Amino acid sequence: MKFTYEAYKELIELLCDNNYKIANYKNYKEFDKSVILRHDIDYSLDKAVALAELENSLGISSVYFVLVTSDFYNIFSKESSKKINRIIELGHEIGLHFDELRYDEDIDVVKTIINEKELLEKITYPNKVESVSMHRPSKKTLDSNYKIPEMINSYGNIYFNDFKYLSDSRRRWRENVLEIIKSGTYDKLHILTHAFWYFDEEKDIKVTINKFLDEAKIDRYSILKDNITDLKDILND
Repeated sequence: MKFTYEAYKELIELLCDNNYKIANYKNYKEFDKSVILRHDIDYSLDKAVALAELENSLGISSVYFVLVTSDFYNIFSKESSKKINRIIELGHEIGLHFDELRYDEDIDVVKTIINEKELLEKITYPNKVESVSMHRPSKKTLDSNYKIPEMINSYGNIYFNDFKYLSDSRRRWRENVLEIIKSGTYDKLHILTHAFWYFDEEKDIKVTINKFLDEAKIDRYSILKDNITDLKDILND
């Protein structure tokens, strides 16, 4: 499968053609064949908004997991909070993407997840944050099957044992997702995609990362321009 918007659209169409219903973590039991679509926002809110708009145009909704502790975006900045709420406006759910490596090993994981959830809800209000996915989970976390009050743990045993889990992590499908869908072998699918990898035209991982690095200059220039009135003159000098 290519990492293009057209290929992603074809993935959705293939799911529908094979009688899978686009579901979420709460209602999947209502369907004989269901698929939960999940997106972890590791690096770019802009890319997440672009995919959210595509999904909206296809009449589907999914769950976008946001990092509170990201080094690449600040959820409390005006622009970032607008992008997060844009995803909600497009009919999608916002979940918490939790990075345990931001903390000491002896943290109370459940309590820390709840603290981050409450922070994220200051941006999504009045919408609740009701699900969590793990970023770079340790074996301990994967084995713990954490139960978090009033939240769904997308890494809970049920979503890996009762579902066929498929992921494009590091821009690589470890299994042939299209053939698995066509086979009809599994009644429940749990598909993780990262909006960061998708473009109008296919780009390899090197080009994708270099493009992201180059765009960082533009982003920083725009921010500085809003804060330094004579920035252009300064740089010309």
